[in-house]
Amino acid sequence: MKTKLTLIKIFSLLTAVLAFTFSACKKDASGTINITGKWAIQQFQGIQQYEFKNGNQFQYDIIATDSVTKKIIGYRFRSTGKYSIKNDSLIMFDQVNYSNSKNSYGPVTELTPVDGPKTAAYGLSLNGQKNKLSLYFTCPFNASCVASPMVFDKQ
Repeated sequence: MKTKLTLIKIFSLLTAVLAFTFSACKKDASGTINITGKWAIQQFQGIQQYEFKNGNQFQYDIIATDSVTKKIIGYRFRSTGKYSIKNDSLIMFDQVNYSNSKNSYGPVTELTPVDGPKTAAYGLSLNGQKNKLSLYFTCPFNASCVASPMVFDKQ
């Protein structure tokens, strides 16, 4: 019972924080958030990078880079597809996923198609300078998830 009350308190706090964050979100003249460009976050041994392109196409990569030159030295995962933004929500769909069969970093040519989600949805917000993109998600019960939000820097 005590665990249930704690979870309710955490959920209530998270809801309040998300409501505040979304109300402060900056939008362009058309009323939607413009996230076109590259966004990256350093995680563990690699970099997660989204590229949101004109025409509502996206590419997501997990890559390794040279620490000095910053050039890509290997790919571990890639997802491509389409995206839309509706009411501070990012919906990615028609996703095609690729992974390195050796479960390590290698040339992009070593990525092979794998089963994976075809659709993903996140809450999103940009900071005032429009150089940090926050993606919010709900971690399923009893799952081991990275903390939400994930904050990506404009490249």
